[in-house]
Amino acid sequence: MKELGQLDVDCTVGYYELLKRFSQVGMVARELGRAFSIMVSMFLDNDCHRLLGIAGAAVASGLRPLITKLIKLGFVNTVVTTGANITHDIIEAIGGKHFVLEHDEIDDVKLAKKGIYRIYNIGIMGESYNMLEKFVDEAFETVSGIFSSPDIVKMLASKIKDEGSFIKASYDCGVEVFSPALADSILGSQIRFRTGGKVRLDTLSDVSKLVDRVWDSKRTGAIFLGGGTPKHFAMMAVNTAGRPLSYAIQITTDREEHGGLSGARLEEAKSWGKVMVEGMIANVCLDMSIALPLLVLAFEEWVRQKRS
Repeated sequence: MKELGQLDVDCTVGYYELLKRFSQVGMVARELGRAFSIMVSMFLDNDCHRLLGIAGAAVASGLRPLITKLIKLGFVNTVVTTGANITHDIIEAIGGKHFVLEHDEIDDVKLAKKGIYRIYNIGIMGESYNMLEKFVDEAFETVSGIFSSPDIVKMLASKIKDEGSFIKASYDCGVEVFSPALADSILGSQIRFRTGGKVRLDTLSDVSKLVDRVWDSKRTGAIFLGGGTPKHFAMMAVNTAGRPLSYAIQITTDREEHGGLSGARLEEAKSWGKVMVEGMIANVCLDMSIALPLLVLAFEEWVRQKRS
C-alpha cells in the first residue's frame, strides 16, 4: 500500500496532470485516473487493436467533437456504435440541430405540438429527420444490394463534407464503423423504406468482418462508452477471434444487479474469456458526458507533449 494523495489543484493544472493526480486519490476519481493510465498503455502498444464502443445518445448529447478528435488522434482502429449515434452524426453534418431544453421547457405534450422530440434534456426538431430522408434518398439513389453495416456507413460518410462528423473522420482515417443494430434506429428504417428494399443489411456479415479485423492483432483493447449492443458485439468478436481484451475501460452508470451486460463489471467478462485474466481494466461509474471530455483532453495533451 502507498499513502493516499491529496487533490490540491488550481486553474494552472492541465488535464493530463489532473488525471494523473486523480489516480492518487480515492472514489471515482481514482478509477478515472486509472482509466487514463490504461488508455495510454493501450495506445503505446503497437500490437494492440483498439476498439471504441459507443452506446446511448452520445452524439445527441454534444460529445461528437470528442469522438471525432479521438479518431483523428489515431487512438481508434474500430468503432462499434448504435444506429442512433450515426443518425445524429449525419443530422448535424447536413445542417440539423440539437437544442438544450431547460427545466421549464420540458413539457412533452407542448414539445410534441411544436414538432420537437425529447432525449432527456436535449431537443431535436422533426424537420431534421425530413432532412435525413432527403440525404438517404440521394446517398442510395443508384445503389442496390446486400451490405454489411460498415459498407453502408462508408457510403453515407463518403457523401459528408462536415469535418466534425465522426463517421467522415473514420472514413478518412481508414477506421471501420460497425453498427450491428443499425436496423434499430431511424436511419435503419429510413434506408429500408426510402430505398424500397433495394438496399439490405446483412448483419451476420458484420460478425465475420469484425472477427477478421481483430484476428491479425496480437492484443486487443477497448473503451466502452455505455454498454448495450456495442459492448457485447465487440466483446463477442474478440472472444471469437481468440483475442480477449488485454486493456478495457468501461464508462457507465448502469448497475450489475439486474444481470444485464450494460452494468456488468469488466471482471465478469474474464469468466467468459472476453477479458484476459491479467488484463488491465477500469470500471468508471460516471456519466460519459463528464468522463469522456476529461479523458480525451488529457490524452490530447499527453500526445502533444510526447510529440513536442
